[in-house]
This record gives sequence, structure tokens and C-alpha cells, in this order.
Amino acid sequence: MQFVFGILLMAQLTLPPGAALPQVVTANFKPPAIAKTGQKADIAVTFKVNKPFVINRTPQMTLKLTEVPGVKLWSADITASPNDPKSKDEYYVDLPTMSVVAIASKPGKYEIPGKLTYFFCNKSDGFCSRQTIDVKVPLQVQ
Repeated sequence: MQFVFGILLMAQLTLPPGAALPQVVTANFKPPAIAKTGQKADIAVTFKVNKPFVINRTPQMTLKLTEVPGVKLWSADITASPNDPKSKDEYYVDLPTMSVVAIASKPGKYEIPGKLTYFFCNKSDGFCSRQTIDVKVPLQVQ
């Protein structure tokens, strides 16, 4: 595990100064059609990875959310399961689904800001890196 983490860090250091990494993961959100005020809303967060990249199972994907006024989060720190029965190596075959649980105290449209962090690799050239992207989890409440 330490060896793999060391390789990831070394690969990241080989980028030229000022070079931006491509965003390799896109988050998609499936909230209930319209949540009810005061009731728990369970928002499924799924992911799509751009080819030819793969996502590491360890270190785990994390989603750190920031509460917004009027919305209480069940948990602001969500970690994806590293388990993937189809995987035979350190990469996901089926990307995990995370669950954001929120309760809104009043009707409205909300966007819950967060940071998604994951490690990715390009198997063909051996490049690996850590990436953190901004996300906004949508929630509509009546």
C-alpha cells in the first residue's frame, strides 16, 4: 500500500509546472423528484470516468460537503466503499455509488457544495495522480 501511494506521489511530481490535470471523473446526482420539507431526502451520487483512466479503490474516494442554511446533512464526510467484487486489481471495475442524506427545513432549491477527492491512473502510460474537484449536490424541496 505504501509503495503504491509513493508511486502516485512521484507520478504527480513529474508534471510540468503549471500543467493542469484533466478532470477524469464526472459526478451525477439522482435526488428524489421533489423532497418534502422535514423529511429525509436520499440523493444517489454516481460517477462516470473518462477513458483511458481508471479510479483507484484505495485510497478511497471521498466527498466532503458543506452544509447550507436550511439543510441538515446526515453526514458531511462520505467515503466510498473500496469493495468491488468484479475488480481483480487496485482499480474499480464498477464505480461506487455514494449516498447524500439531507433534511431541509423549508421549501426551495438548494445546491450543497462539496469536494470530491479520488486517485486515478492511466494504465497505458503509468501516470497516476490525486484529484479534487468541486461538486454541487442539487436538492429541490417543497
